[in-house]
Amino acid sequence: MWNWIRNWYRKLRMPSAYRAYERRLRAAHEEEARRKFSTVRYEARLLAANKAMEERAQRRFDMPVAKLQLEVVALEKQLESCLAQLNNFERPFRDEYEELEAEMALLGERRRNAYAAKDIKAIDEVNAEIAELQKRTNAVRGDLAVQTDLRDQGLTPEKLRRTVQRCEGRLQTIQDEQERIQRERANYMNHSTDRAEVDAIEREMLALERKHIQFLRDFDSPAERRRRERAHEQTWLNGA
Repeated sequence: MWNWIRNWYRKLRMPSAYRAYERRLRAAHEEEARRKFSTVRYEARLLAANKAMEERAQRRFDMPVAKLQLEVVALEKQLESCLAQLNNFERPFRDEYEELEAEMALLGERRRNAYAAKDIKAIDEVNAEIAELQKRTNAVRGDLAVQTDLRDQGLTPEKLRRTVQRCEGRLQTIQDEQERIQRERANYMNHSTDRAEVDAIEREMLALERKHIQFLRDFDSPAERRRRERAHEQTWLNGA
């Protein structure tokens, strides 16, 4: 009688005991999966392969592009200087001087009238305008002096135009070269043997991850579940 009651009570407790039993087995199964299907080694290989590929790309492609870019900076600076000098040669200084002289004549007439009328406000205004006009005149004289210096250096508009054309031609050549190098870099990063090595490691990792997922799913397969239930039932009823 006592044994019957004990067995009945154990059967009554068996479902809750099974749930605890299954949690332990699932945790052990997941831990086994982490050990068995760890991608740490593959991740290290992948990191090293990607780093090696990037370093080769920098040596073969990025460094030449950077060197060309330094030349671009120098050429653009030279081109800017030549264009400014050419603009100086092409300025109509005679016309500018005539306009300034005409403005000064008008201002001189206004000043004489202001002094004659003893109009202090008008005198101050016209004197301020004359001072500003003198600044503009001095600036034009300074620019003309620059042209004189350029001529003394042997520069002419024709020489400057040739330099501009040469700079623009070289800049276009460099741009074409940089674009070619970038295309080669893209091809290397996507289709080289180094890329093939990276892709192979990634495929191995993906295959391992799929096995990992399948291993975890196998725990919940109907056959595995029945096997665990039978094993637990037998162990539980035997008093273990």
